[in-house]
Amino acid sequence: MQYIGKDILTQGALLHLDPQKAWNALRSRAKQGIRKAQKAGVKVVESRDLSLIAQVWYNPDTLCTTLEPEQKLYLAYLQEQLIGGIIVTPVTRNTLFYHYGGTNEAGRAVEANAFLLWHVVEQFNRSEYEYLDVGVSFRQELQHYFQKYCTQPYPILFHPPSDDSRPHIGLNPFSNGALDWIEQQAVAINTQLSEYFEAEFTYLPSWPFALQSALRALDLPDSATIGVWASKGEASYTAELHRLFGERYHFVARHREADAIIVCHRWGIACPEADTLAAESTPVIEDCRDVLYHSDGDAHLGSYGRYAVFDFTRWFPMQFGAILAGDYFPDETVWNKFHCLDITKRNTVREQLQIYWPQRADQADIRWNNWRRYRELFALLGMMPADLKPKSPPFVFLLQAEAPYTASVMQERLERFGIYTETDTDENIIALPCHAGLKRGHIDYIFGAFRGMVNPCHTFVRDDPEKAGS
Repeated sequence: MQYIGKDILTQGALLHLDPQKAWNALRSRAKQGIRKAQKAGVKVVESRDLSLIAQVWYNPDTLCTTLEPEQKLYLAYLQEQLIGGIIVTPVTRNTLFYHYGGTNEAGRAVEANAFLLWHVVEQFNRSEYEYLDVGVSFRQELQHYFQKYCTQPYPILFHPPSDDSRPHIGLNPFSNGALDWIEQQAVAINTQLSEYFEAEFTYLPSWPFALQSALRALDLPDSATIGVWASKGEASYTAELHRLFGERYHFVARHREADAIIVCHRWGIACPEADTLAAESTPVIEDCRDVLYHSDGDAHLGSYGRYAVFDFTRWFPMQFGAILAGDYFPDETVWNKFHCLDITKRNTVREQLQIYWPQRADQADIRWNNWRRYRELFALLGMMPADLKPKSPPFVFLLQAEAPYTASVMQERLERFGIYTETDTDENIIALPCHAGLKRGHIDYIFGAFRGMVNPCHTFVRDDPEKAGS
């Protein structure tokens, strides 16, 4: 059995491509190497001849066979002697990767590789690129070498942990530990919810049944047409409605001539058309599944439509629980018309809200911290949030994906690491978990799992030395 490893979070090394920032942050040992090569008179030239770098690369069989147009090859010479070479490859809009680098004995004596790295810094100063990814290694001596040139660290993870050590991180904060909770009876929860939502409400088991109940409460005919507006990810949201309720209703995006309208503040972003749509005669249901927090003075999402649906499991570590705001329906109606009466579940939801409802402010702070950490990390790759300035505590970190790391590619990659997301492929956006059950280490794990794919060497697996020698 061969050990693969590389399934634990470690630290990669970015080198700023701004000479002043880089020089100020470089370790003294790296600066000494650069000065040593300068004093020796090392010169660097650009080339397209791979046969030359093959002379100083440790194993020519592992060298790339062609040089792509966007790749750069630099060769180091001492007088007329070739002593080293480096190939750098763009991997994101603002990041180059130290793809190949090698020196011979003469090059090592004058630290030619340090000079080559510094040459890249000088060449790409004031370019669109901000960083050179110097790399990462699980070999101690090589990792020590890379860290000498680190002016900006980042978390990275190459391979998924094994099944028995892999986490499960989803958009909802529920986890195994949340099954053990202690009942409290200190909060008049029904009164607090009524005041907060400024409406009467009905407890329902889950978001799908709350939304279905809202549709049934409107007494819509079979095969009714429902217009759908969503702030983000409208195509995937409409498809989800078809999957859940398509046997009875027909959902059409942005369709005004409809029997009813669903306005979705998806992924916590307010739908800008909610106000104008609510002013028309067609009944409106607000899907506030991803919205709970709002500040004084903000538009109270959930107050525009005839009914609004909220999902507690998206915000608190609860397995079950949603409400239909806008009216109180007795158990008989929930049983006979909505077909989802579950008194045991309702009692449990109320008891758990006694615990979690008073914790909203603390949990909101954690969500903000998580969002800021995501933004800091993805900015290192030049990638930006799709919601640049959330107006309320974020439900998710909504990332605008970029080719070749599309939303679907990212989702597939992250799922292998136990990270479950939502995407919209039409808009190429991915919603990453941001809830209060996550801390900085979780965010670094999520980013690191994606960041490992950006490293062009992430698929490399060392051969078993015993098999190689047999």
